[in-house]
Amino acid sequence: MRSRRFLLGENDESIILRVERVDMFKRKRKSKCCSSKQPNFLVEDITKISIIKSLYYNFRYLPFQKAIKFPILIGTKTKIRKFGIINLPDKDNCFFGMLSIGVHVIDAWEKNVDYTVISNYGVINIIGQTRLNWGCKLFIKEGAVVSFGNRVRIGCRSRIICYKSISFGDDVRCSWENQIFDTDFHFLHNLENGKYYSRVKPIIIGSNVFVGNRCTIAKGTIIPNGCVISCCSKVRGDFSEEGNHFLLMGNPAKVVKSNVEMSNSWFHEDEKIALLMNE
Repeated sequence: MRSRRFLLGENDESIILRVERVDMFKRKRKSKCCSSKQPNFLVEDITKISIIKSLYYNFRYLPFQKAIKFPILIGTKTKIRKFGIINLPDKDNCFFGMLSIGVHVIDAWEKNVDYTVISNYGVINIIGQTRLNWGCKLFIKEGAVVSFGNRVRIGCRSRIICYKSISFGDDVRCSWENQIFDTDFHFLHNLENGKYYSRVKPIIIGSNVFVGNRCTIAKGTIIPNGCVISCCSKVRGDFSEEGNHFLLMGNPAKVVKSNVEMSNSWFHEDEKIALLMNE
């Protein structure tokens, strides 16, 4: 901390104390990131779990040693049209509520939303904690794969449609009413040369990415680590050459600011750090 004091060039003890407090929160967050323990469920979330559906899908589709940990939780307003294949880590790394479907809801503006609907004719890979909030629609075509990293949250009424491959890194937070499609559904025909363009291309979303509400992420999109997508943006293309930590905005989305990232809602310490730095 002596080096911190020297770099500040300030004698004001309140500024030094503020920096020390920020360092403390950062150390706590780092220890949480390295910990195998996951964020706990709130009591109000527990009340939205369908015990019967959760019992059925855990013990029907998982080995007993995994099923007894209840890694999959199904909400009361959830319809499973096709469960398909869901790959979880080994039993030692499974935990209660690892994948929650239609359980979590932000009561202030997500009450009485549509049913959560899962149509998985392909494969879902779960690496860590994944939450599909109320009203989400997930469709995976036969032979397609959707992969979720650790601490992934998909907001209310969002739609994910996968014909080939969609992958999410760690700490991806999607706000409500987003659309993530790796297909155009139909073929685009070039009338000059008679060419039909491909309608399917994989989507890759890196780690620590925040997606604002009502965004569309189209086929062939690659989003690097640490990026922020402004609300109502239409994102398509490979942005990996832009580096990491930038803000995308617009239709079509373009890089408008570099060296930024959104605070992580999985770790409330991030918000506390921001408050401390702006006191």
